[in-house]
Amino acid sequence: MNERPSTLANNGHRVLLETLYYGEANATYLMRACEASVTCGLRAGALLVVDPAAEPRDGSIVVIQTGEDLSLRRLRLRPEKYLENLDAPDDILPWPDQATVQSGIICWGILLYTVNGEPAQ
Repeated sequence: MNERPSTLANNGHRVLLETLYYGEANATYLMRACEASVTCGLRAGALLVVDPAAEPRDGSIVVIQTGEDLSLRRLRLRPEKYLENLDAPDDILPWPDQATVQSGIICWGILLYTVNGEPAQ
């Protein structure tokens, strides 16, 4: 059986979507970025590879849910756990633990990769 893998074309290179995750394929999600982030080199509309089961580390970019909205924040572990805005590091939120669950902030997953495609002409 000759199956073709899922691919994206970018400047003549092929990206196998199956290689863009570390863990279980069933635990990995593809999302689109609604906004750009200059400090991260993230373009609006970029494809995001997110794993809810990945282990967060200091500096990880995480997808958080506040109410019905999803957004990206950088996780900081020192001096204590908090989430900072990607382009405004002074804009911080507390890490969602048992004490802050009431605030409605949920850490939804860890950003593993981005695919910044070229804008369609």
